[in-house]
Amino acid sequence: MITEQHYTRQNEHPEDRIYKDKEYINRLQKHIDSIYEELARDLRLTDEGKEHLFDFVYNEDRKELEFEDYLNRFGYRYDEIALTRPPKSKYINL
Repeated sequence: MITEQHYTRQNEHPEDRIYKDKEYINRLQKHIDSIYEELARDLRLTDEGKEHLFDFVYNEDRKELEFEDYLNRFGYRYDEIALTRPPKSKYINL
C-alpha cells in the first residue's frame, strides 16, 4: 500500500511519477534510435557495419578510440563495412 510517506520529494504519488518518467524515457529512446538509424544511413553501412557501429556506440567506453581503430581490433577495415558512393559524373546532368 502506498501512503503519503512514499511520495516523492516533489510530493508526487509514486505511480504518477513512474508513469510520467516512463513516458519520457520511451520518447527519448525513440529519439536516440532515430539518431542512430540516421547515422548508420548517412555512413552507408552494411548490415554488418551497423552491428559494429551499434556495439561501438553503446558498449565501447574509451572516448579516445576511433571507430576505424575499433574495427581494426576485430580484423575489419572501414571500407569492408561501408558502401562507397558512386563516382561523381564529370558531366552536368540536365
